[in-house]
Amino acid sequence: MTAVRVMALQDLDQVLTLERSTPEAPHWDRALYEKALLAEGVGVGYGAFVAIQGEWLAGFIVLRQILEICEIESIVVASSVRRTGVGSALLDAVSRWAAAGSAQRLQLEVRAGNINAIRFYERAGLIREGSRRGYYRDPEEDAVLMGKSLYSSD
Repeated sequence: MTAVRVMALQDLDQVLTLERSTPEAPHWDRALYEKALLAEGVGVGYGAFVAIQGEWLAGFIVLRQILEICEIESIVVASSVRRTGVGSALLDAVSRWAAAGSAQRLQLEVRAGNINAIRFYERAGLIREGSRRGYYRDPEEDAVLMGKSLYSSD
C-alpha cells in the first residue's frame, strides 16, 4: 500500500537517491529542495509530497503555486513501481493541496519524447496546451506544456 505525506527535510537523502537514479528527472541539488521545503513568500507557495511503501520512498512530487496556477516542478516514481498507482496518488495529493490553496489550474512541462509520462498525464485529465522548443538540456529536447482546470466547470 502507498501512503502519501508531506515531504520533510529528513526525506532528502532518499529523494536525491531516487532522483539521481532516474535519468529523465530534473536534477536539483539539495539546496533547491531545501529552499522549496522552507520557502515562504507573498503569492507564492511551494509544496512537496512523498509516496511511501513500507519504509521505502517510492516517489515524490514538488510543486509551486503562484496565485491561481499550480505548476508541477518535478515528479519522480521509482521505475520498479511505475504503473501501480504511485504517480496517481501523488497527483491526487497535489490536486487537493492546490485546490485548498485556491489554485484554479494545474500545469507542467514534460519532455516531448517521454511518451509514457504524456500518456499518464492525459489519463489524469491534463491536456496538451502547447510546446517550448529546446526547453530541456542534456539532451536538448522540446517540452510539451500540459494543464487542466481544478474545477469541472471549465
